[in-house]
Amino acid sequence: MPDGTGEAPRRRGGIGAWARRLTGARGDAARQSATGAGPGAPAGTAPLTGGTEAWPDPAAVLLTALGPGPRLWERAAGHPEALTVRLGTTERAELAAVPVTVGLREAGSLGLAGPRPRLLGLARSVLAQLTALHAPADLEVVLVSADPARPLEQRVRDWGWLGWLPHVRPAHGQDCRLLLAYDPGQAAARADELTRRLDDGPLGPHWASAPRAAVEEAAARYGGPQAPGPYTVVVVDGDPGTGELRETVARLAGAGAAAGIHLVCLAETTPASALSPLAATYEAACAASPAFRECGAVGLLSGDVATALRVMRAVGGGPPGTARWPRWTRCPVRGRSASPAPSRRCARSTPGARPDGGGAAAGVPAAGRAGAGPGHARVADGPLGGGPGRHGGAGPGPARPAPGGPGGR
Repeated sequence: MPDGTGEAPRRRGGIGAWARRLTGARGDAARQSATGAGPGAPAGTAPLTGGTEAWPDPAAVLLTALGPGPRLWERAAGHPEALTVRLGTTERAELAAVPVTVGLREAGSLGLAGPRPRLLGLARSVLAQLTALHAPADLEVVLVSADPARPLEQRVRDWGWLGWLPHVRPAHGQDCRLLLAYDPGQAAARADELTRRLDDGPLGPHWASAPRAAVEEAAARYGGPQAPGPYTVVVVDGDPGTGELRETVARLAGAGAAAGIHLVCLAETTPASALSPLAATYEAACAASPAFRECGAVGLLSGDVATALRVMRAVGGGPPGTARWPRWTRCPVRGRSASPAPSRRCARSTPGARPDGGGAAAGVPAAGRAGAGPGHARVADGPLGGGPGRHGGAGPGPARPAPGGPGGR
């Protein structure tokens, strides 16, 4: 009702309404700049004004999902920035906050290593970017988190938020309810599906022994309107679990790009520092995640409290400091919390999200369901990922997996 001034009181809205207003205003401004670029300038051809526009930081990604914003799922097949992720920022010459990015199509696979709280935060940031900017028809996400050194409840607590995303639903004949593998059997099934795809790909059944040049050529041809299928990003959290799986995952990391398969390999290590030089940290990461050595780009969290990231495009499996590893790029990574709550909110706000991956109906333990404890995380200069701090908790009492195992068949 109107107040004494004759004006209706302002309506209050939540963060979602605010995000919709903000992203809508940004979209209008972008469209105005595109159509008002000057006489003779065709509509929709406004140039990107900076790295923030081309490679949004995690805060912008979160707003895109909450809005939803005009950039939601903008990177269709053939987009020049498809599968490019922003890991942080650096300073170059007189420029501050220059985005540091890695293109998975060029690198093949990405390896990330460091203390687990910050490592998980960085991985969530990468996945949030990929799933907010790529539609499920263009990108599917597979999780392999079967490391026997880590309890099942902890692994599901770390990754259960992925179950909200439409990108993890099988849409190409996979024999599972969600593309989330938490045990060696599920991991082996997902690996078999991916290797069959490579067997039928441009390199044929001998893809594992194909020269690197052939893999790069096939990867360059993949994509575009005539792509035979979507891109697939496989998150490998630590040790896949068995010797056979280790070998298969390593081969996928090295040659999977030929069929649009790109791995993000996570390895828990101490941060690179004076006590643990880059070369030693890299070797520790390769020991923790056997596929790490096959990754074409790596990022090592460094510093006494892992507040910086050393990013490098690798060539082959040589250690840092050799001729095959040029200069590293250093970028800051800020973090306060390891809670997955911001990433869960981003996932739940994605169009088509549903709780199938977060409840017992999908075979996910209670620890992986939505509703874990609150928290605010900042990773790679924005909120979505982690740093030292508390984990989002799931309610009291132990979590029990539903029959059949979480997320798999």
